[in-house]
Amino acid sequence: MYNYKLLIEYKGTNYFGWQKQKNTDKTIQNIIESSIIKITGKKIKLTGAGRTDSGVHALNQVANFKSENRLEKKKFLYSLNSILPEDISIKNLMIAGTDFHSRYSAIRREYIYKISADKKAVENQFYYKLNYDLDFKKIDEFIKIITGYKSFRSLCKNKTDKHNFMCYLYFITYTFRNRKRDMIFKISASRFLHSMVRGIIGCLVDIGRNKLDLKDTTDKFLKGEKIRTTYLPSKALFLNKIYYK
Repeated sequence: MYNYKLLIEYKGTNYFGWQKQKNTDKTIQNIIESSIIKITGKKIKLTGAGRTDSGVHALNQVANFKSENRLEKKKFLYSLNSILPEDISIKNLMIAGTDFHSRYSAIRREYIYKISADKKAVENQFYYKLNYDLDFKKIDEFIKIITGYKSFRSLCKNKTDKHNFMCYLYFITYTFRNRKRDMIFKISASRFLHSMVRGIIGCLVDIGRNKLDLKDTTDKFLKGEKIRTTYLPSKALFLNKIYYK
């Protein structure tokens, strides 16, 4: 039995996220899984490292599946990419160890979020347009508060009290491009809860434009109380990288 590891890139605009769902076939996992079954003639189960939400993109998603077939890399990649839609690409195929699991073997994940002050005609579908000046001193202060092993109950959409809200947030950085008209957030954590990235970046923006009070928001975060923040659109969010030991 071979354990195959895939490196995947996709544009999530036309899909209802990564994970398979009962009421639709339009998920990334389902499209790739059914395409592999078509090529190999064998039933397989594809597991992804990051269960991206509806509309979220991926530059380097990782997934794995097990098969008795010995797959020839070049031929398999050519065949699979030839039947996949144009907005899904398999970048690489590798043989992993028997105990490798794309999700549970991962030690941290990294996302990027793109914001622009300009109206973009071509890249509009990949940027969130923001016309406000931001107070980066306040943004930096809140980043320091939420960095580390913290509960992110306040900044996610997981509803059950039984859920474990603890995550280790390694860092949040931001860089500027295009004469500081474009802003790219990068965020890395051990794992992410439902809509957590969009909630965190939205909260930073709301604090930066003084829509949310820094002290009040900090108090709510530390107490685990819901923060009435803006969950930014998924169109500007990219799964950037998965890290393994």
